[in-house]
Amino acid sequence: MANPLRDGDPTHIGPYRLHARLGGGGMGQVFLGRSPGGRLVAVKVVRPELADNVDFRRRFASEVEAARKVGGFYTAQVVDADTDADPPWLATAYIPGPSLRQAIDDHGPLPAESVAVLGAGLAEGLAAVHACEVVHRDLKPANVILAEDGPRLIDFGIARALDATSHTQTSAVLGTAAFMSPEQATGQMVGPASDVFSLGCVLAFAATGRGPFGEGPVHAVVFRVVHADPDLTGVPASLAGLVAACLAKDPAARPDLEQVLAHLAALASPGAGPVQGRWLPEALTQVIAARRTLALTAVEHPATGVDGGGPRTMTPPPADHPHLQRASQPLLVNERRHLRGGKPLYPATGYQIALYVLLALFALVAVSTAVHQLAVADDAGRMFPEDTHDDIQESLEEAGVIMLVAQIISGVGLAVCWQLWFFRVRAVAERLAPGRLRYRPSMAVYGWFIPIGNLWLPKQIADDIWHASSPPGHSGPMSPAGLLHAWWALWLVTFLTWPFFWVEWTDFLSTRTYDAGEYEAYKFTPVVWANLALHVLVVPTVIVTALYVRRLSAMQAAKLHG
Repeated sequence: MANPLRDGDPTHIGPYRLHARLGGGGMGQVFLGRSPGGRLVAVKVVRPELADNVDFRRRFASEVEAARKVGGFYTAQVVDADTDADPPWLATAYIPGPSLRQAIDDHGPLPAESVAVLGAGLAEGLAAVHACEVVHRDLKPANVILAEDGPRLIDFGIARALDATSHTQTSAVLGTAAFMSPEQATGQMVGPASDVFSLGCVLAFAATGRGPFGEGPVHAVVFRVVHADPDLTGVPASLAGLVAACLAKDPAARPDLEQVLAHLAALASPGAGPVQGRWLPEALTQVIAARRTLALTAVEHPATGVDGGGPRTMTPPPADHPHLQRASQPLLVNERRHLRGGKPLYPATGYQIALYVLLALFALVAVSTAVHQLAVADDAGRMFPEDTHDDIQESLEEAGVIMLVAQIISGVGLAVCWQLWFFRVRAVAERLAPGRLRYRPSMAVYGWFIPIGNLWLPKQIADDIWHASSPPGHSGPMSPAGLLHAWWALWLVTFLTWPFFWVEWTDFLSTRTYDAGEYEAYKFTPVVWANLALHVLVVPTVIVTALYVRRLSAMQAAKLHG
């Protein structure tokens, strides 16, 4: 739950403005913050005694780097970190909801269907963690957040950094002894099977309100974890067999996450999944809504708070703070949109609007050129006196030059804006699927200018962006991509035919003379007809491109703010 900042708490960490306390743990204090663009984040600030430990800093930096690669729908994404700062910190996506520990302590055990949905989500989240060669090591009820659309794993891999400091090992064991695997409790090498054991403990806790190895002194709990059978009294029969299998002492005897996920998915009711938003009891759904409201309230009113019953004024940020000017206005805009029931501004909204304007301008110039060419075509072959023909030819050349210049100016502006938008959506895709896209982000710009390579590199980048931005629940690896393929086909036609488009078309009109040169007539050549056809083709190209931009932007906005 968001509590007011206390005197002495920082008001800024990196680029993030801090607004409230969310809690604390073995690593340090967690604050509710907001990014310069208005996104809410949970900022974890390392305790000073840990920050002074060289081994901790080294391991912390390594684990944060690994954790930043983890994606998936059921993990709280690590969005930023500075392991060299004093003190070190990391920021994750803020999930408005209670921890599983808080939910069970306040509202009792979950029903069997909710436990099944919980377990399926955690299994999928752990699979994403393991796919990045990271082991969670600290899966426990306090590290599971219950969100409206499913559970979220937090702090994956960070426990390993705490293990690097001897004076934190005791506190770490105190918090996790009842949920750690036998191999972890005895200091052996741990792998993905260790997280499966912890998952079994968490499922038993969610179903019964207590851990399967009881409570008591740490050494007694650890002994039961290593040597005793789990107490699964009260675990529903539909779950008991799976939980018992997960709690096998031998790591090799435990089911893998794919088997766990298949079993739990079969138990979850189709109408009770996280996508439908009805996977938790009504009381917990109300708690989540209340937490979201409290978080927004903390952000909307950052100047005052309550600390120990009295008013508190937050220390203003330093005058030279590099993010001060950027942080205020976008957030206020998003707050007003939220209060009006609108969605927050999508990161590429400005470029998207500029693209629409420039696409429309480019199409307008192209249509004007085509209309002018068709009007000229009506007089093709008609004989004019030599002087009249020369005047007509001169006026055609002047109009052609004006339209070509307008086409070049609008085309250059469109190309620049396209690069900016494409780079931005590539950056957003990296946030949605970190470390899983081909090529570096800069290739979203450079790829268009590599000879020969620009015939396929931008398409591969666009495929990755589309895939990363596809919402869950669709059939196949990504959303239907007809618009993507149509846009690319039209782009290839545009690229391969540019010598016929970017020309002064009046230079290719042929002239015939009659009656010993007293009369002349002009005629359309194949180059002029090709130029006319390409100007007409601009209209469907612009329409398909605008629809592609709109669809991709909508998918990314929905996935970011859903």
